[in-house]
Amino acid sequence: MQENSNFLISKITQKYGTVKRARDCFLYTAKRVRLTDMYQQGGRAILGWGKGSAITVFKNILERKITGTFDTDYSPNVDSQKSQISKAISELLGETIEERRIFIFNSTFDSKNPIEFIKNKFNIDAKLYMPWNQENIDWKNEEAVIVEPPFAWSDSIFILALKNPQIELLETSDIYRIPSPLCAAFTRSIYDLIKELQERQEKDWFIYDKIITKYWTRKGPYLYPKVPKEKYNAFIEHCLDCQIVISPDYEQPSIIPFGADFGNFTKLKNNEFDF
Repeated sequence: MQENSNFLISKITQKYGTVKRARDCFLYTAKRVRLTDMYQQGGRAILGWGKGSAITVFKNILERKITGTFDTDYSPNVDSQKSQISKAISELLGETIEERRIFIFNSTFDSKNPIEFIKNKFNIDAKLYMPWNQENIDWKNEEAVIVEPPFAWSDSIFILALKNPQIELLETSDIYRIPSPLCAAFTRSIYDLIKELQERQEKDWFIYDKIITKYWTRKGPYLYPKVPKEKYNAFIEHCLDCQIVISPDYEQPSIIPFGADFGNFTKLKNNEFDF
């Protein structure tokens, strides 16, 4: 995944220069070109770049100079009754806070895939939480749920929410601690997601079907490529030429850019990719 991500980043810089600013579903580059972001940092920016109040919370905690990895009210490693991030995850999954413990992991040196990471390390079968998932999963009944905070910081940091009977499988040495401003931002981003779950609906995505269904199969806001894998890198470049950024990883879905309009897809519509 890292190699594919580097490919995308290098191509953006090569064609349009560095990214100077990001807002909502757009990236603004040094060459004064606005790119429509359908990658959204692998879903970490699914709410939009700067959308919600997570950035504000991050700045507020940073101004308090609490930049260490010691426990704060946001830390998942304190009593679950006191942890703000535990409360947020419980609300997201639709359950009471007593039902789970929250752990944060960094899979950078083990596996970019959090499901594989947890399976290999603890032999736990976990499911990845995807907002607006179309499988109608009752998340509160899942024993182990992985949540990737919708705050684009590191694509290797994730949250594991475990039902109590499995907690003994984890040792203190396995716990990964993150600085308090980041933990607070993760917490607020989850509340931002809960709010957006009530507002974004199928009607916000299917309106683009006439344009995108040639290239992707859509499930909710998630787009799975129809383009053959061997032609996918060429398709990435073609989309970049059309000022659209898509997922660099064939297995990682692109995402309908909430807040875009039909005009953002005009170049792709008028310049079809032959596969």
